[in-house]
Amino acid sequence: MSFNKNVPVQLHYQLTNVLREDIQSGEWNIGDLFPTDREIMERYNVSATTVRRAIMQLVSEGWLERKRGKGTFIVKEPLKEELLQLTGFFEEMYNQGLQPSADIHFQGLIDVTEALLKKFSLLGVFQSKQMVLLEKVHKVNEKPLFYVQSFWSPEYGERLLEWNITNRGTYDIAAKELGVYLSKADEIIRAGLASTCEANFLHIKKGYPVLIMDRLVFSGDKPVEFSYNVCPADRYQYRVVRLRSEKVPGNEISTQ
Repeated sequence: MSFNKNVPVQLHYQLTNVLREDIQSGEWNIGDLFPTDREIMERYNVSATTVRRAIMQLVSEGWLERKRGKGTFIVKEPLKEELLQLTGFFEEMYNQGLQPSADIHFQGLIDVTEALLKKFSLLGVFQSKQMVLLEKVHKVNEKPLFYVQSFWSPEYGERLLEWNITNRGTYDIAAKELGVYLSKADEIIRAGLASTCEANFLHIKKGYPVLIMDRLVFSGDKPVEFSYNVCPADRYQYRVVRLRSEKVPGNEISTQ
């Protein structure tokens, strides 16, 4: 395979995308020894520098791991979440046998300004002049996965501030410590490009493709949390199962 040197995309980015797609396609299994730099150079007719930069990018994304004296190994596939039940990040990761954690960058009470409402219009449903903001980076095995801005109504958010949320999920704390039953969530998942801030937190380039999820969580019919979640598009997958309801007699579509 040859690469197009006439497009404004550096060769190591092109190679990174090809190698990432090969991993995602299942060409290798987790734990397999990855081809050597020399083998990749010969296979794709690229320089050692191009290969080294592509491998470094895949290592930083968590796809590969270099072991001194042993080689480079496949270490993961995209994490998956089934959109069937309302679960938090920590629950999802524990269910997959992974070790989640969170780096907290801000936590406290903030004013709901016009600028904030313009950016996050769903905050308007709380009809509150202040919200508790938890700004954090969710990590798996110490590698960043999600950049999160989590806004809680003060009634519950100020109580959350009393707890350590670096190694425990807020939904778990809300349920077990605050007695708040989180009954449902409305979610919108869309494609986007990483901002400078998001790129810095997630260790990716500005403009990198990301998945963005806006989530509004309720207790009964009362909204309690809105969260803005950003994840590199190649690190996470959402799986949706749709069930078709049985045909109701009398509702058939007819043509004349």
